[in-house]
Amino acid sequence: MQARTAEHPLPAGTDLRFSVVLMNRAREAERKTERTRNRLLASLAEHLTAGIDRRDLKVAAVTAAADLAHGTFYRYFDDIRAATDALIEDFAQFLRATLSLERDGAPGSRERVRGTSLIYARLFADNAALMKCLFDMGSESSAFARSYQELNRAWYERMAAAIARHRSEAGVASTSEETLPIAYALGGMVDEFLTQIYLRKAPALAHFADDPEAVADLLTDLWLKGAYGTVSPS
Repeated sequence: MQARTAEHPLPAGTDLRFSVVLMNRAREAERKTERTRNRLLASLAEHLTAGIDRRDLKVAAVTAAADLAHGTFYRYFDDIRAATDALIEDFAQFLRATLSLERDGAPGSRERVRGTSLIYARLFADNAALMKCLFDMGSESSAFARSYQELNRAWYERMAAAIARHRSEAGVASTSEETLPIAYALGGMVDEFLTQIYLRKAPALAHFADDPEAVADLLTDLWLKGAYGTVSPS
């Protein structure tokens, strides 16, 4: 899995819909091949966002929406599944790269945790259909799934190291090996909560759907309590 998106850091206020990100890349690309590839992937992302199941995607519809000839698709992808794999692989890298951008506040601080929680809530809300594909494909037996699991593990190891470092600085000796299960548990909690809001659309959580700030506040409290035992870590 190539980390192409790391070369495209997003400034504050950028539209986080991945179809828009891909169209921006298409406009900025110098090579025609990159422009065309990104237009195809943007069209594919828009079809998924419109509610079309990935198993029902059609090459003809994707190329028509991208204003490209049907045969152009096969210069870039063997079939619709290969294109979907490429889209979700690029999206996974975009997701991690965006979450890795510098945030305000010291590592482990409430400000830093809330900043990350807010951007993840916005990413999830703006790309719910792609998140579903990412979760579904990440659990399959495939090269992509293995790469995604490795990417996920690297992310959780980074979170575990940050938790251990902050705990140690607060006088509670900890190692990243000890805090890795905590990072996994907290990450799973966040994903499930956002899934309930934006994918399953749980009625009890409907009031959160258009309020990412409230989502970020709640997730920040839960993360800090789980990681440090307090909502206001020193």
